[in-house]
Amino acid sequence: MSRGAVHIRGWGAVSTLGWSAAESARNLISGLVHEAAICSSAHLIHRNFKAFEIDFDGNPMEKSFAMIDAAVSEAIERAQLSQEEIAESCLLVGTTGGLFIRNEFEFTESARQNPDKELPPISCRNRGPGEVTQMIANKFGISGMTFTLSMACVSSSHALVAAAGLLQQKKIRRAIVVGFEPLLNMTLHGFASLLLYDSDRCRPFCNMRSGMQIGEGAACIILDEKAAKTTAENQYTLAGGYLFNDNSSLTSAGTDGEMVKTVVQEALRRADIAPESIVAVKAHGTGTRDNDLSEGRGLAKVFGAKMPPVVSLKGAVGHGLGAAGAVETALWLSCLEEGEMPRTFGFSEIDPEIGFAPSVENRSAPAGAYLFTFFGFGGTCTSYVINKE
Repeated sequence: MSRGAVHIRGWGAVSTLGWSAAESARNLISGLVHEAAICSSAHLIHRNFKAFEIDFDGNPMEKSFAMIDAAVSEAIERAQLSQEEIAESCLLVGTTGGLFIRNEFEFTESARQNPDKELPPISCRNRGPGEVTQMIANKFGISGMTFTLSMACVSSSHALVAAAGLLQQKKIRRAIVVGFEPLLNMTLHGFASLLLYDSDRCRPFCNMRSGMQIGEGAACIILDEKAAKTTAENQYTLAGGYLFNDNSSLTSAGTDGEMVKTVVQEALRRADIAPESIVAVKAHGTGTRDNDLSEGRGLAKVFGAKMPPVVSLKGAVGHGLGAAGAVETALWLSCLEEGEMPRTFGFSEIDPEIGFAPSVENRSAPAGAYLFTFFGFGGTCTSYVINKE
């Protein structure tokens, strides 16, 4: 991405902190954050896992549709898109759980309604990866190209950078990027089986950390080739980003930090931003031992003694997996609109192998460049720079 900035016209999000990005940001800044709790969703088989769950009076499928509807509607309203503009937009959806939620819901419903019958295996029926994407396109009248990206933790952050690239190449005029992640048996059990789940709490970059805690959420970011009317007080642009795949490991970014350094430096180069110009880093910060060590060491190699404030949102909203990029970006943008950067929740002790502490207090959020980082399974990496103007 080196052909000029892309305008962020609107955004919206649903998280455990609220049913809009604006509400979530205000609660985040105010410290109205609750730790993960035992899950209660009806489709979850084993209820002893703690997660950041969104309250909803209805079944898991109804909640899924409501989350997506609220996030996309908020973004469209903020962007003040006309129906004609919506129709000509391109839709990119980043998700993991969105491919499986219907299967898990139908399995548990079948078991509940037929208690005397042998349970069928939980499997992903071949509905195709575009079911959620097509539902969004039909609901909002989006007629442009549609894409589904399922790339673990970088699904929606990859979608954002890919959409910006399409805009810069004049392939599309506008992109509606959606991240969506419901709670699943598959992901809760999967991360626990890999010993990457913390049964106590999420503690990003903390010496006491022992794993992640999953959070569900949905978010929408609307990118445009040019500035247009919006209800936002400030202008925001995606100045540049970089996508990378490191095939040396399927589960780790390499704890020496070299790969993280390379990815961040290339994102900064493409955004034409010097490291010392970064106001703050919205870090991935999962709370797992190796991922935080890798990211922390990589950031230290990029910034050295001039480390800007580093913030992880996962101690407040959990790890949104495929939705993390879109959800955390939308929450961060709403915090910038409030004029404050939120603090990191869950941190208490510096890890000497990382060598720095994340920001644990709110700070003012001036105009300038903010760095975003995401690192996922399969060696997938995303980094991008957003300017507040």
